Order: sequence, then structure tokens, then C-alpha cells
Amino acid sequence: MRIAQGRPCAGRVGQGARAGFSMLELVVAIAILLVATLAAFGSQVKSFELMDSSRDAASAMTDLEVCMEEILTRTADEMPVAFPPGTSIPGYDGLHLASERIVPQYPGYVAGGAVPDPLEIVLTATWNDGRSRPQRATLSTIKTR
Repeated sequence: MRIAQGRPCAGRVGQGARAGFSMLELVVAIAILLVATLAAFGSQVKSFELMDSSRDAASAMTDLEVCMEEILTRTADEMPVAFPPGTSIPGYDGLHLASERIVPQYPGYVAGGAVPDPLEIVLTATWNDGRSRPQRATLSTIKTR
């Protein structure tokens, strides 16, 4: 019996040197995964901030609507007296939001003068968001006699 000597099988040539990933390939792959993970995390943080902002704006608008309904239960002549322009409405100070205030304005109305018909009513809500940045929302309507 004769044993064949000669070259090794073609599939095994140089395989020992390239049996896995090199250190450089691993570092590059980890860096790409890290960048992708940080981008995903950053978008999640921004998403939470936008949800908080949206929730605050919806709460402020609800407060404005309720306040406007309360004001509209009065006659046009009573409104500027019961809810003086430029002063916050006490029942709504800090009601649902940090530093929340609702302030009425009556464009076209001069204090002590005749109440115009129609009377324009503008309510402005101001508050601070979760990062203590000032925010504002406005609701307006008119009241006729």
C-alpha cells in the first residue's frame, strides 16, 4: 500500500490565517453598532419630550376652553369687570401645569369705557414645560349682545 504524499487539500490552504474576524473588523462593527444604538436612544428621548410637550399643550387648551365657557356665562357688560383684562384668573393659576396662568384680553375695549358689540375675548395661557421653558397657547372668540 502506498501513502500519497504531496500537497494538502485545496480547501485548507491559508485557512489558519483567516479563521475568524480580525480585531480591526470587530472594532469597526462595534463602533457602527454603538452609533446606531446612540441614534436610536436619542430619537427615543426626543420622542418622550415631544409627548410631554403635546400633553402640556392639550392640558392648556382644555383649561382655556373651560375658562372661556366660564367667561361666556356672563353678559358682555359683566365680563371685563368679573375678569379684568391683563390679570390672571385666580381659579386657573397653577391648575394643571407648572406656573400656569390664564389672562383675558378684550381687544377694542378701553377700561371704564363702553363695552363694544361684539366684544372680542382673547385668553392666553402661559406655563413652563418640563425643562422650565416658557410656553403659551391662545384661544379667542366674540360675544354679542
